[in-house]
Amino acid sequence: MEKNVSQRISFDDLKLFCKQAYLRAGVPEDEAEIVADLLARSDLRGVETHGALRLPIYIQRLQKGYVRAVCKITTVKERGSTAFLEAHGSMGHVVAHKAMKIAIQKATEHGIGWVSVKDSGHFGAAGLFPMRALEKDFIGYVITNSAPIMAPYGGRERILGNNPLSFAFPTVQYPPIVLDMSISVVSAGKLILCRKKGEKIPLGWAYDKNGFPTEDPYEGYEGGGFLAAIGEYKGYGMILVHEMLTSILTGGKWTQHIKSLYEEDKTGIQGTCHSFMAIDPECFTGRENFKKEMDRYIKSIKESAKAQNVTEILMPGEPEYRTESERLKQGIPLESTTLQELVTLGKSLGISLP
Repeated sequence: MEKNVSQRISFDDLKLFCKQAYLRAGVPEDEAEIVADLLARSDLRGVETHGALRLPIYIQRLQKGYVRAVCKITTVKERGSTAFLEAHGSMGHVVAHKAMKIAIQKATEHGIGWVSVKDSGHFGAAGLFPMRALEKDFIGYVITNSAPIMAPYGGRERILGNNPLSFAFPTVQYPPIVLDMSISVVSAGKLILCRKKGEKIPLGWAYDKNGFPTEDPYEGYEGGGFLAAIGEYKGYGMILVHEMLTSILTGGKWTQHIKSLYEEDKTGIQGTCHSFMAIDPECFTGRENFKKEMDRYIKSIKESAKAQNVTEILMPGEPEYRTESERLKQGIPLESTTLQELVTLGKSLGISLP
């Protein structure tokens, strides 16, 4: 059993617990089902930083009225292949689920669909949303801004988000390509997880509030520090582009005006902005030909010369695909601190973890 793991739980049981928690917090059943599935699926794929670990803070924000328990999503503007939505402080998971659905519908009709949203909330693991486009053999794409956890290149003031992106590409024989990444070296959730485990972080992941590299996960995030960008000035540039394609495009809140999940937010609107895109390959080389070419391309990469001591070249999303297959059989491991927090949450809500 992995280090600090004290229990394994099935996907269905973890999803049920999450759903019950949301129902107790006043969320309608259909929306509770959406969020619970996304949280449990994050853990199933090995993305623990965005799974049940976040459930206590999500429920706390609902109870305090910082997030709408019943989502309100309005259409501000809509044209043939585009839509602009306002989420009014609704749950990010539900907003993203519905926005991606609209993007796919528009791609079905027009070949491409783009949906942008303002005034949403934290939506968890970005990769789960473009993956929905795979059901129609479409390409999916998602970007979002986020609360400020990074500094500009050359700066030390925490005014930028790590503004994640995710792409999903369909295939035939190989697992679909799913690139899910923040523009920081690691996500803030990774630092939270390390802090809960009592582990140090490698130098190069984060800086303390004075701009010095740190091995302390608390100082690197919750203590006022900031995360390091991938590729230094190149990652910094990507962060800015993602901000422009989300908050600037929608007239929503820039990153520096968004509250963290862990901050008091009396306004009730975190203000996160997202953009979603779906593309039908039939408009280009054709769906079947695209998938076959994807397989040929993947095969050429995996069969290329390997570095010393490397047995296999993996593609983006392949580790998560394998983790999902293993955890469907063996169960999802819960880290001891996360398990205790879920047990405590369950007691406060009158529900129990299976």
